[in-house]
Amino acid sequence: MTCVFCAIAAGQLPAHKLYEDEDFIVLLDIFPMRPAHVLIVSRVHAPYLKELPAAARERLLALADKVAAALRVAGYGREGINLLINDGPDSNQHVPHLHLHLIPRRRGDLPVLLWRLLVRFVPLGRKRLQARLEAEAEQLRAILSKEN
Repeated sequence: MTCVFCAIAAGQLPAHKLYEDEDFIVLLDIFPMRPAHVLIVSRVHAPYLKELPAAARERLLALADKVAAALRVAGYGREGINLLINDGPDSNQHVPHLHLHLIPRRRGDLPVLLWRLLVRFVPLGRKRLQARLEAEAEQLRAILSKEN
């Protein structure tokens, strides 16, 4: 079976894409931990960070900084954003393809974050979530397109 992120990169699966360039696709996580939970996904299938081409590795944090700035302009994570790479299966990497999570945080959200961690993949309220993801994607796409 094809990797889900490779299928998204090839246009075979839908995604809430926010931005893309030659090395990365920026999209919303379909099982978000918090509102506007963004993924920066490598176009190259690289299960581990060390397998990502050096030029792309060098650009990753600069792109993360750009996306974080867009999140803050949109009102997400103004006081904090978790940047997270699960590098390998023992680190809780669910899709063996390099991706960086940007999870906007706000003061006092830890109980909700822990609850989402427990029920993240339970398919309850998907229609409402899809509507929220569409609105977040539209807002963030507009901000990121102004920055290019």
